[in-house]
Amino acid sequence: MKSRVAFLACIERGKLEQQGLLLCRSIRRYAGRFANAPIHTFQPRAGLEIAEETADELRALGVEHHTVLLNSRFHGYPIGNKIIVSAFAERFLDEEILVFLDSDTFFAGEPALFDLPGGVDAAAWPVDRKRNGSTGPGDPHDTYWTDLYRVFGVREEPFVESNSDQERIRAYFNSGLVVARRSAGIMNEWLDVFLQMEEDKRLPPDGSMQFLDQVSLAIVLAKRWQRVSQLDWRYNYPLPQRARLAEPARSAGLQEMIHIHYHRWFQKPEFLRLLRPPLDLESDVARWLEPQLPFQPTIDDPMKFRGVER
Repeated sequence: MKSRVAFLACIERGKLEQQGLLLCRSIRRYAGRFANAPIHTFQPRAGLEIAEETADELRALGVEHHTVLLNSRFHGYPIGNKIIVSAFAERFLDEEILVFLDSDTFFAGEPALFDLPGGVDAAAWPVDRKRNGSTGPGDPHDTYWTDLYRVFGVREEPFVESNSDQERIRAYFNSGLVVARRSAGIMNEWLDVFLQMEEDKRLPPDGSMQFLDQVSLAIVLAKRWQRVSQLDWRYNYPLPQRARLAEPARSAGLQEMIHIHYHRWFQKPEFLRLLRPPLDLESDVARWLEPQLPFQPTIDDPMKFRGVER
């Protein structure tokens, strides 16, 4: 039976190879009814071809890897890859639900909420912290957001709660996991809004392009707010922020999570053992994961748990 869902990710030469392979392995092992869904990985920039052994393992996992020049304009802005790749996939793939995943993530359970019901065109999870977001009128960033709403025709003013800070902010999502109905055209609208914001120099309040992907996504989802679903804490779980989360997320085991975002920290030796509150490292997920870590090259940056460095 043909899958309704296709997974998308970027894998280019370097650290994304280790990350991307872990992600694809985890889909095949833990994604339940979606374990055999199509996985498409992309190298959208020139000169960043993956190693042959990486390509071999992707083939063995049934992954279709695309080496196609899509991102030349933003070659120095790798975050832009995700938007460009997602828009490309929306135009050329057949599956009705596309799931873009940051490569520095993996699955620990079946993502049942990816099977979007009728009346829902997209699903995502809020950002961890406010940063460039706005709490509403009176916030120093609020003029930036209301101006974007005016320019792009956002009629509602939706709010969400940030993940680790538990702060009420204007709807703002982490782009490491974006679920979208292909027929709704969300991915290409995301690209259009991103390009217009970059061209008009409507950069986030911090003045950099680092979070322009997330701000532009927020605008697209706010425009169709009644057809957007919020995922729950088990998705895009911010593992390095574990100590800052509210319960039950704060004390959850890997086996209770669905999709986990670890950022660069799988390069730190013993990372899983340093987390607080401690993880159950006897679970099936932990026993599968630990032998694959740490990624190379390793890092020795300190981790802070409410002021305690390790």
